[in-house]
Amino acid sequence: MMRTATGYIWSAITGTAMGSLMMVSAQAEEPPCPFDENRAGLCGYYKSEISPAEAYLHTVVQRGFVNLGSGGRLGNPLLRAVIVDVRSIPEYKAGHPERSYNVPYPFIYQFCDERGRHPDGACVARTSQIDQNDADFLSYIQKIIPNQDTPIYLLCRTGVRSVAAGNLLTDAGYTHVRNIWEGFVGVFLTAPKLQEDGSRVISAVDLNHDLVLDDRDKNGWRYHQGLPYETRLLPWLMYQPMADLYTWVD
Repeated sequence: MMRTATGYIWSAITGTAMGSLMMVSAQAEEPPCPFDENRAGLCGYYKSEISPAEAYLHTVVQRGFVNLGSGGRLGNPLLRAVIVDVRSIPEYKAGHPERSYNVPYPFIYQFCDERGRHPDGACVARTSQIDQNDADFLSYIQKIIPNQDTPIYLLCRTGVRSVAAGNLLTDAGYTHVRNIWEGFVGVFLTAPKLQEDGSRVISAVDLNHDLVLDDRDKNGWRYHQGLPYETRLLPWLMYQPMADLYTWVD
């Protein structure tokens, strides 16, 4: 579903189409790739990656005042580091870092089939979605973060949607965009496992040793890294053009 001047247009979208959307948005007329984000086949043109732990330290513990090394601390209130959570509205509602803005990209809301949602708010399987427009995403960021030298840390579920968002912001002139690599949920870590015949097979790691591979074994902000998050919804941090969607229950 896309928003127009007269309302919404609904659209079902496949995983292939979703990948094409992100690649077209992020890769059109780009220079040689400085960083391969190989999980999604995207290149990263933003400043760098950042771990969830460092992002938490900068934005929550240090309240946005980033240590610049020999340059001292970044004390200008207009330049305090911020997290922009580009996950969908249901994902943000289910838990997000303290004081993080929700500016969804490349989709705003997904509708799920009968299997419903994961604990983090993502659909187990989607049926349709409300897409985000690149221009609308950029204009909203420019409204809430007008200074383009502000350190912006982008967060999504697994660190992939945020790559495309980071490229958009960098192309628009933002100078200190960093991608939270592991994302809020993350992915399974893998390691070689010795087989009976002496060979080794790469397999997912059961990080909590409960003999079950599930989201709790993923390496993101919420699970293995165990960083604090909250579910309260503060109006100035919500995506205001679609504020009504925060009240939806599905």
